Amino acid sequence: MRYVLAGCILSLTTVAPLGAQGLGVAGHAGTLGLGVDVAVAVTPRIGIRAGANFFPTDIDLTVSDLDYTIDLPSPQFTAVLDLYLLGGLRLSGGLFASSDDINLVGMLSDDVEIGDDVYTPSQVGTLIGSIINDDLGPYIGIGFGNPAASRIGFFLDLGVAFQGAPEVALTADGPVTLLPSFQADLEAERVSAEEDLEMFQYYPVLSIGFSIRLSS
Repeated sequence: MRYVLAGCILSLTTVAPLGAQGLGVAGHAGTLGLGVDVAVAVTPRIGIRAGANFFPTDIDLTVSDLDYTIDLPSPQFTAVLDLYLLGGLRLSGGLFASSDDINLVGMLSDDVEIGDDVYTPSQVGTLIGSIINDDLGPYIGIGFGNPAASRIGFFLDLGVAFQGAPEVALTADGPVTLLPSFQADLEAERVSAEEDLEMFQYYPVLSIGFSIRLSS
């Protein structure tokens, strides 16, 4: 489904300008990483916008008291309909698509509690996991800036992408993984991580940048 959305975005950016009243682009940075949007003005108050966002680097995050390096999915895609209320103020609604799952890598440097027991780094090895969300979900938000109307303008998006409740997969590659007791502890850790990440089914979107009108 994510590839279908990417194809729809490409079609929008190449076909929509034929009957549009303006065309613009916006570059921005925020919680979705670095992104570029292409905006088409269908009427003075209605616009269509499609974009791609990229995370330039991994991040470090503590999940269920364990430290992980997080490899975030890149690119991510958006396709939204903008309704302009007053000047550049707008309501937005559409679709958000992720290109992959979120990957986790935990390199242990000290003894760590997993489940109900304490293990050494040499016993556990590397913790490897993934966070699985819905590939495609709705997006709603508000914002400011009309890339298809202003020659050079300010761009802001503030909204929420609904990704569904995350599912966590977690494994380890150390010698202790052969023990049934460790597998039970690891499963308890996986369940705890899912509970910690449940809030991220509502992913906050904040993007700030500048836009340029290309044609009118």
